[in-house]
Amino acid sequence: MKTTFIFSLWVIGIFSLSAQHILQSKYNMFRPEDEIIKQQVEYKDPGRSGENVLWDFSKLTSRDDEYNLKYASRGDVVVGTEHRTMYYYKLSNDSLLLWGYENPTTLMMNNQPELLLKFPVTYKSKTKNYYHGHGKYCDRLELDAMGTIETEADAYGMMILPSKDTLKNILRTHTIKYIAEETKPLSPSGGGGRRPGEEVSITPDSIDFRLSSDTVLFVVETFRWYERGYRYPVFETVRSWVQKQNTEEIEFFNTAFFYPPQEHYYLEDDLDNQALLDEDDQPGIGGSGSGNANFQDNNSWAGLRYNFYPNPVETNLEIEIYLPKQAQVRMQLTDRLGRIVWEKGFGRWEEGINTAQVFMSPYVKGEYVLNIWFDEYMVGEKIVKK
Repeated sequence: MKTTFIFSLWVIGIFSLSAQHILQSKYNMFRPEDEIIKQQVEYKDPGRSGENVLWDFSKLTSRDDEYNLKYASRGDVVVGTEHRTMYYYKLSNDSLLLWGYENPTTLMMNNQPELLLKFPVTYKSKTKNYYHGHGKYCDRLELDAMGTIETEADAYGMMILPSKDTLKNILRTHTIKYIAEETKPLSPSGGGGRRPGEEVSITPDSIDFRLSSDTVLFVVETFRWYERGYRYPVFETVRSWVQKQNTEEIEFFNTAFFYPPQEHYYLEDDLDNQALLDEDDQPGIGGSGSGNANFQDNNSWAGLRYNFYPNPVETNLEIEIYLPKQAQVRMQLTDRLGRIVWEKGFGRWEEGINTAQVFMSPYVKGEYVLNIWFDEYMVGEKIVKK
């Protein structure tokens, strides 16, 4: 992927609790010698956060069917290699840290590492970390990068994969990374790429000041979807933009990756995760065994899953719904004063996946509430018109 900016690369590795998938280092830490293939697919908005979400990624077009990802050990560091770039990870007291990366053009070593995950990860758990590093680009420029990285497990629900398989114990993480970067000619001593611990750490206050005062920041937003019984994500989206002071964000790039579970080479000897699959009576993907606790509820609508995007929305609001049974469906949009601005009855929808669309262009900017009735059962969500 060619870029015209020099900035820190985005990282690929970057209910009741008993009823949800929990990420743990035993089951979700990278393993040396693992090799998997993921597919680069067209980007799709990750949709809403919260409970009982449906993610329908079944119609996405592949852009690259064989995007290799390999892991190896270097002492207590795990080296992940993809797209001609090596990333240096270390697990420290259940914290997954990124200490740097390098490729044919760029070397970046963090004196203060990025915190990618802190195990265990449960729904609503959050982390925030300040990082700082030095590097060099093409042996000509010295790089200095600092910022914050925040991760939250912001949603759980059900996913329909491009392979048409259904996964029902999905936990999603949302990571957003802010980058303030400075470049200058490389010093005669070589400058960039100092090793961790070679200088005094920069304080959080100093990094906050830099983030608030720089005229240009780079932002990288990553969503990862994890299924119980699989060590690595099953889906991932990455979006980045340039954020200038007092201006709207300028889109830089976006992409998405599908990790076909059946093609994860590591799975045959991943006994820990295989035990989870056996426990759930899921010998392969698409199973519906006892581990799918989200679907076991006395409420007849416990199996309802829904999503909408984009939010904020400018033109069309897309709505996707999985119905556990037939229902008479009606939707309503109200403004902040409770006045109805749009309403429509959709008749009887069948069990399974259904879609709808709300044309938002005619409405003024601001907050609205979308109410959806399934027979007499209703859900409501806030929508922002931009």
